[in-house]
Amino acid sequence: MSPVHRELLVERDRFEVTKNYTYLNHASRGPLSPPAREIITTIADEMLTVHPSQIKGMRDGFAEARQAMADLVNAPVTSIGLVPNTSSGIAMAAGSLPLKRGDNIICAQGEFPANIYPWLNLTFRGIEVRLLDRNPAGISVDQIREAMDERTKVVALSWIGFADGARIDTAAIGELCAEKKVFFVLDAVQGVGAMRVDLAGIDVLVSGSGKWSLSPQGGGFAYLSPMLLENLHPDRVGWLSMTPNCEMDDFSNLVDYKFTLAEDARRVETGNNSLLTQFALGASCRYLRDLGKRKVEERIIALCDYLVTHLRSKGYSITTPVDSPQRSGIVAFRVDDPAGTVKRLLKRNIILSAREGNLRVGLHFYNNTEDIDRLLEEL
Repeated sequence: MSPVHRELLVERDRFEVTKNYTYLNHASRGPLSPPAREIITTIADEMLTVHPSQIKGMRDGFAEARQAMADLVNAPVTSIGLVPNTSSGIAMAAGSLPLKRGDNIICAQGEFPANIYPWLNLTFRGIEVRLLDRNPAGISVDQIREAMDERTKVVALSWIGFADGARIDTAAIGELCAEKKVFFVLDAVQGVGAMRVDLAGIDVLVSGSGKWSLSPQGGGFAYLSPMLLENLHPDRVGWLSMTPNCEMDDFSNLVDYKFTLAEDARRVETGNNSLLTQFALGASCRYLRDLGKRKVEERIIALCDYLVTHLRSKGYSITTPVDSPQRSGIVAFRVDDPAGTVKRLLKRNIILSAREGNLRVGLHFYNNTEDIDRLLEEL
């Protein structure tokens, strides 16, 4: 084991889930990181007694959370707006981008439905949704190019497939979209917290909190590119979408109604955000950043390589692409009865998922080869 991997494994004992379970289900739900747990406990204690002095701490805490999210995905903090989940962020993008009757949007078969229904909802406005066929290697830039025409306005895809773990080439797709003047919207919930993010060519990136980011469900963020942000008028606004209300430091002129959108991505935040979930997400983002984004990704890929090698040696068919650029923290493979296998393994305190005919393993940095060996023994 490399020194880097040993360094990360020091953190393993801080994850309560490892004491009773072999947890391999981060593509479904992630356990709380130690800092997320600490900040939730602190907030819960503070909420037992409310006091006006806590407002500044709330304001500063949200600012720190946005900054941590920005740091994790290499974005300017002005491009980060808080959303309650991935679905809400994608729905915001679908409703806010400038689309007209007769335009079309390119999506893909096999996507998690959070990145489908907000776009299908636009068909009621006369906008076409084109679903690309998903191949074993995911979605290619050539498929997208062939599906485009002069009325294509949006490409909306998942960075990493929820069922097969295939990672798309966001750089190549972003370059194509920029060339064709098409918006590129990315559902990144299966990658943020595990894989390093490259924002080049991406107009909107959305990620929820409850998976690889190691924080509770009910939080998330949307990244809006600086160029898009200049002209984006959200389809829904609230009192905290406006300046100066978004600063939360002056409540003396609340009924002086001036429709002036916040200059930054806070314009997509309509009202009060969840202290517990967003502060916890911010704490986990700082934690993952400080551990080292490259170290975390390399550790996860190494664990996945170990699993794939041993699955192949036992004759299992791997659904996940194994070429390095397409790898993620998900390994999907075929078994005769995926749902039944999940139930049987759960009785042995091994937790994973069945998705789309596959057994799906989601490995994070604090997992170890003993976790994988135990799974292999029990299959």
